[in-house]
Amino acid sequence: MPIATPEVYNEMLDRAKAGKFAYPAINVTSTQTLHAALRGFAEAESDGIIQISTGGAEFLGGQYNKDMVTGAAALAEFAHIVAAKYDITVALHTDHCPKDKLDTYVRPLIEI
Repeated sequence: MPIATPEVYNEMLDRAKAGKFAYPAINVTSTQTLHAALRGFAEAESDGIIQISTGGAEFLGGQYNKDMVTGAAALAEFAHIVAAKYDITVALHTDHCPKDKLDTYVRPLIEI
């Protein structure tokens, strides 16, 4: 299934609230950890949340560039392609960051 749209994510959250459960949220730092999280969700037959932190995004941006925005965007694009092969719905959070990184991480991601 595809990555959840904002509308689908709202439905997921409403379903969790009504059913009194929580979705697992997994921090990923590479394509390998993304695949592992997706496989875990699929094996558990559970929808879930994939999170990318500023550190994970920086790592994904490259050893020398350390570009958090590029790293998060690249993993998000990759996630859209590979998540479609699984029979689960996954929400993607690329906006986890401390306040001091808002201008260099979250705001540029919003512009994409």
